[in-house]
Amino acid sequence: AHAALLDDLRRFDSSYFRLSTADARAMDPQALLVLEEALKTWHDAGYAPAELRGTATGVYLGARSQHRVDEVSLLHAPNPILATGQNFLAANVSQFFDLRGPSLVVDAACSSALVAMDVAIQALQTGRTTAALVGGVNVLHTAGAVQLFKQRGILQSDGCFHVFDRRAGGAVLGEGVGMVLLKTVEQAQADGDRIYAVVKALELNNDGRTAGPSAPNVQAQIDVMRGALRRSGLAASAITHIEANGAGSEVSDLLELKAVAAVYGGSDRVCELGSMKPNIGHPLCAEGIASFLKVVLMLNHRRRVPFLSAQQPLQHFDAAGAGIGFCRSLTAWDAPQRAAAINSFADGGTNAHAIVQAFEQPDYVARRRPLDPPQLDRVDLDAARPATTVVSIRAASTSRNFWKKTNADGY
Repeated sequence: AHAALLDDLRRFDSSYFRLSTADARAMDPQALLVLEEALKTWHDAGYAPAELRGTATGVYLGARSQHRVDEVSLLHAPNPILATGQNFLAANVSQFFDLRGPSLVVDAACSSALVAMDVAIQALQTGRTTAALVGGVNVLHTAGAVQLFKQRGILQSDGCFHVFDRRAGGAVLGEGVGMVLLKTVEQAQADGDRIYAVVKALELNNDGRTAGPSAPNVQAQIDVMRGALRRSGLAASAITHIEANGAGSEVSDLLELKAVAAVYGGSDRVCELGSMKPNIGHPLCAEGIASFLKVVLMLNHRRRVPFLSAQQPLQHFDAAGAGIGFCRSLTAWDAPQRAAAINSFADGGTNAHAIVQAFEQPDYVARRRPLDPPQLDRVDLDAARPATTVVSIRAASTSRNFWKKTNADGY
């Protein structure tokens, strides 16, 4: 089997984050990744951690913890709750940075990060928070997820993730973490922040009763897209790129194409589709934030990146006739009104659709600039592991050797 895996998951600077090595060793690796990513996010935004203390900043994380810590590590941990409570994936960030806004973990399967973003946006709009760290994380702790996808018949066997392509034969699973800082436009300008893009709307719904727990509902997908467009105030013709869900299943991909065509298609224009999954695999709960980051960076850099799949079109869908195209090379994004949509749906039926637009205010000058993040002393957490746990850890670590890494070509 194949998967897109992160390196050095067992390396962490415990002292910097005010954790004992024993606690860090027992914690979910996802929690450690989130702490590091939050630190990077603040520094990239131009904020030193001291500026954040006591602020009404919320932490909203799309994630699912399936961490099973061994008994000896749990016994040696001074604060074992850090290793057993899923809420601490987000709460650790609030604790370390002394943030006073809400802190929560959302599990809606593959649409988790965008659902978390929707909760964050509501808090910002009502004034409950002044800023929000929003992200998603996924680590494949064992071979369990791969085996489950294989049992369901939705795991790609050759390591090539094909989307909207007749070669599609399932997903290649991946790991990843991503985080963004959200504020209202008014607050961001008052704070002198660099503004990459503006979230115009985010709509959620559910498939309801379908043929099965993972069977999509094309009408529900159409409804969530139309709902987001209505909230955004933009016309469908203004959306020139859609970052698609792209399940890698011929049936699911066909239904998503039909939904996109029903809302955004037309014979008088071309709406381009893309997906980051052929590049990085399917990062499960981190899918939404990966798609969001890709779209925001494209808008900010005024570039459209090539899509690595759909070279062999699906037999029962005429993409060109429906007004749908695929970008094949790095090109300038010259549309008069640069706006894009992000589509995500999940096992369990929660659909999410976001409309994101380029930030266009030539007279606005950001005052903040990225800060160099601290140099972390990331050491091997298992190096000082109690001798009584060596055998069990070796047995657990072999599960990651079960996978072959995919070819994650860059954008």
